[in-house]
Amino acid sequence: MPTNRAATNPDQKQLAIDLLVTTARFTRLAARETSMGMPTALWRALAQLSDLGPARVSDLAAADRSSQPSASLLVQGLVERGWAQRSADPNDGRAVRIVVTEAGQAALDRACSAAAEALLPRLARLDAETLHALVEGIAAIDLVLSSDPPAPGPDQG
Repeated sequence: MPTNRAATNPDQKQLAIDLLVTTARFTRLAARETSMGMPTALWRALAQLSDLGPARVSDLAAADRSSQPSASLLVQGLVERGWAQRSADPNDGRAVRIVVTEAGQAALDRACSAAAEALLPRLARLDAETLHALVEGIAAIDLVLSSDPPAPGPDQG
């Protein structure tokens, strides 16, 4: 149990590590316990594209921290299923943007709903105070995600 000082002034680096490890474990748990009819890699790529909006394959690769060939294979899988489509980039006639289709958004919504359903029994075991803490934690994570990234250092460009 954290001390009162730790609760009011946490070590931010350790907090960041704990957040990364815990959210990764939670994501793996949701994927493992969910029968969504969609490979996890495609679920992740579809969610990324939904968040990004129309994007180039290189944008998806950068967002997913994967190689461009890997992102291309994911996009191909999405396109083959009718969950994404390629369209011309209005700013560069040589480039292609990937867009989530209505069918793709519906598939993503179904996968998210199935994951939520799979997690309901775990949430049902928590008391009201812990559930409220989760709600506050999600709001805090949203603040972290929406904050401006730090300016690049001298060796980062």
